[in-house]
Amino acid sequence: MKRKGTHKPTIEDAIEIGGIEILHQGGYHLTKHTAEITNMRANLHVLDVSSGCGTQSVFYAENYGVHVTGLDISPEMIHSAETRTQQKNLTDKVKFVLGDSQQLPFADNTFDIVINKCTVGIPDDSQKVLDEMLRVVKKGGAIAIHESTWRTKLTDERKDEISVRYGTTPLELQEWINMLTIAGAKNIQYEFDQWSKPEMFWNTRLNRKVKHYKKVMTLKEKTITAYRIFKQYGLKGVIKVFENEKKFFQCVLAGELGYALFKAEK
Repeated sequence: MKRKGTHKPTIEDAIEIGGIEILHQGGYHLTKHTAEITNMRANLHVLDVSSGCGTQSVFYAENYGVHVTGLDISPEMIHSAETRTQQKNLTDKVKFVLGDSQQLPFADNTFDIVINKCTVGIPDDSQKVLDEMLRVVKKGGAIAIHESTWRTKLTDERKDEISVRYGTTPLELQEWINMLTIAGAKNIQYEFDQWSKPEMFWNTRLNRKVKHYKKVMTLKEKTITAYRIFKQYGLKGVIKVFENEKKFFQCVLAGELGYALFKAEK
């Protein structure tokens, strides 16, 4: 599912470049719900695939007493996550590993629970990401993914445009189910409508409620992000990011794109 780089920097690029702490769609409500449906409890071993700045990993360790291994492909994200863990005095519960979600550096049947939030669709080979998640989870263990999912039938051209602007590849609901099945998942369950409300896409900040997509970042945060994008991509890159944001949220508000939460077992 390799995307053409015709609209770079994408929204995902901008989030990473900005370094601003933004939660996954659904915020902590989704994070907590994911822990509940996977029966997360003390002393289980959890793999948080594409763990980003470690917010979710720390939350699981703090609130459920699990041991968490976070994996991310970005050294900057690993550094940020390790700093957060040290500040929370959770280094005995949480650790982070640099690695690729398409080739997890762990043995078969290692973890009780494997989770991936919103990043299965970012790498070129989403099927390989799911294959690897099922490989490293123990037999009888749980996996959960939260992924961008088309809500309506769209043309291939429309799908490609939004995917390239977003920086990840959404799929139709049945496509995600088929891929999970191919990976070896059983007892697949999903929740779709409740996680597809437009506000789920922008109420994603840690300490404040966001009521409109234009308010996800403060003016100061936007300025910092724009400056960092300018340094890397120039003025055209800054203009492109704002264009991508507008086009993406038009898609969300039109009901074309949502998010689905999938839980399955090995």
